[in-house]
Amino acid sequence: MSKDKFKPHKMYKDGKSVMANTYEEHVAYGKKGYDHSPLAKKCSCWPGYVRVKGKAACSPGSCKKAGAVKITEEAYERRNRKMRAKHKSETGKTLGDRKTSGTNPRRVSFACRFAGMKGSMKKPNGEPTPYAMALKKWGFGSREAAANFCRKHKGKK
Repeated sequence: MSKDKFKPHKMYKDGKSVMANTYEEHVAYGKKGYDHSPLAKKCSCWPGYVRVKGKAACSPGSCKKAGAVKITEEAYERRNRKMRAKHKSETGKTLGDRKTSGTNPRRVSFACRFAGMKGSMKKPNGEPTPYAMALKKWGFGSREAAANFCRKHKGKK
């Protein structure tokens, strides 16, 4: 629409309407998300969901639950910090940092220890278990990956 053909009209957003009396107001309202139709479908995701990149709006799978993994990760980190603080208060010693890559002896030891543990990688509701999250934090995608790493690097200095 050009400036000389502009006619004052209503614009809509979230059930509210405003009157665009000038072309400049029209452009400003448009930038704020106002539209020409009170029934315009924006295809926004439900509360607690976010848009999936690469998916067309309103298509199946275009929204996913927001932060499901992030909350779990935050909870894991909180638990880890609490455990480390407790260890330091009891022993006076600080636990070493996680080694997420390379062949550090501590990482090899972790891989060997955790590769031999029994336990599920997922809870019944599909969330990762603390065991799976610990493997992930140390750079292993699975028990088998940790076992392979252990076999390859065990005994090397």
